[in-house]
Amino acid sequence: MTKESTIQRMSSLLADKSPGEIIGLAHEEFDQDLMMTTAFGYSGIVLLSFVKDVYPNIPIYFIDTTYHFEETLKLRLKIMEKWGINIQKVSSHRPEAELLGLMGKKAFESDPDTCCYYRKVEPLENILEENTVWLSATRRDQSLTRAQANVIDIDGRGHIKVNPLFNWTRDDCWTYIRKFDLPYNPLHDQSYPSIGCTKCTNPVDLGGDERGGRWIGLDKTECGLHISAPGEKGNE
Repeated sequence: MTKESTIQRMSSLLADKSPGEIIGLAHEEFDQDLMMTTAFGYSGIVLLSFVKDVYPNIPIYFIDTTYHFEETLKLRLKIMEKWGINIQKVSSHRPEAELLGLMGKKAFESDPDTCCYYRKVEPLENILEENTVWLSATRRDQSLTRAQANVIDIDGRGHIKVNPLFNWTRDDCWTYIRKFDLPYNPLHDQSYPSIGCTKCTNPVDLGGDERGGRWIGLDKTECGLHISAPGEKGNE
């Protein structure tokens, strides 16, 4: 069975299902090929809350760029302790001196695409296998580059990606977080709707674009982890 036929069949199966049901059906279909990554944004917290109840043993990865906010690192430990799930930390296999030699000391300013590649994308590619199916907290309303997300897609790397929250909104997520008193990054209360590395993340004015605080002044809104299939709007 091809990935395209799997997408077609699963799209019908997952239509109108809740996030928990989507995760459960994805687990049944893909079994040990299913994995998740998270940087503990508020959408990721919502998805993790479903995962812990439906498939708590799923491999979960946090890509540590060494530039994360202290609040993010503390949140990982808090969630692992509170929810009893194992979130593996992965980072570049390259020593820091090698990274700086490849990129320069301030690549996050002069060449952020290269910085993101070596600190985020390459570590991700090292854990992705040919049949890996990626569980993602991507939502359509996050940005124009994510507006074409579906409940299940094939991404630009050729991997199947399952998006249980694809049609949730920012308000949906925050209503859920408050209803169930979920832990979240306190930086969200300080006008940081999207939280990445300290070097490339800034607060956003009230009502501003959710990812508007990332890479300010540059024509860049994505780190490169979420690559759309060729031909899709945004292509990242």
